[in-house]
Amino acid sequence: MDKNDTRISHLFLVAVVLLWGANIGIVKAAFQYINPVLFAAIRFTVSGILMLLLVLWKEKSLRIRRQDWSLILVVGGLGIGIYQILWSVGLQWTSATNSALIFTIQPLLGAVYVDLTKRESVNRQRYLGMVLALGGVVLVILKPTASLHFSTETFLGDFVNLIAAACAAIFFSVWPKPLLKKYSPMRLVGYCMMIGSVILWIAVPFCGKLMALDQIGGKAWWPLIYAILFAGMLGHTLWYEGIGRLGPTKTLIYHYFIPIWATLFNYFWLGERIFPQQIIGGGLILWGVHYALRG
Repeated sequence: MDKNDTRISHLFLVAVVLLWGANIGIVKAAFQYINPVLFAAIRFTVSGILMLLLVLWKEKSLRIRRQDWSLILVVGGLGIGIYQILWSVGLQWTSATNSALIFTIQPLLGAVYVDLTKRESVNRQRYLGMVLALGGVVLVILKPTASLHFSTETFLGDFVNLIAAACAAIFFSVWPKPLLKKYSPMRLVGYCMMIGSVILWIAVPFCGKLMALDQIGGKAWWPLIYAILFAGMLGHTLWYEGIGRLGPTKTLIYHYFIPIWATLFNYFWLGERIFPQQIIGGGLILWGVHYALRG
């Protein structure tokens, strides 16, 4: 890959950070009016249908080779469906701060996995940069108003969220790499979303009170549209572009930027305060990511 392609790949991932970082604050408000699993089921169903229609129009084909279906089922079922369910359920049994902190270890989980399975070689410099960035994320998340509380009461929720983070890092971000050599990110994302949505619809009756679509609060529809079109279709496609071009380890490192942008976005969107330690944490994230990517 030449320098221009590499720059474009990094720009794709910067766009993902902006889309997904904003998504946290936007979608957070919608959960007051709609169950998170139902929200995810609607989101990925609509996103998947629109994505496949777009692929059919652009590529004139939706064909998947028979031998690839098992891998696609795992990526969509575990990387999207099960991940979303585990995250939602785990969040009910622990604090939002605990959950956010646990999910920051995704890049390290992915790096250790690809290193142990010999899918990629991860050197010491990259590990060190990721640890430095993780320290910065901790400072950003653990602001003075945050409530971090690991105990026997939160253990089950924390453990479920840890499994969810592993599903996202391994099945959603590492396993798709060989598939991206055969199919466009749009085609792969479309099918994975549809598979994940089937899992989510099965889980909806077991994850809280059912509600009809006309009972969903009006304030939930705009976040849902954003989650479908921008964080969903565009964000996931660009994420898979990054994995296909740069590999899962370098792509996962961009997760560390999301708390910075989420903090800035929530400051402007929700009026949340930014504390000095978060500024220091942001600087540590930038330093750690730069050091890791150079590794």
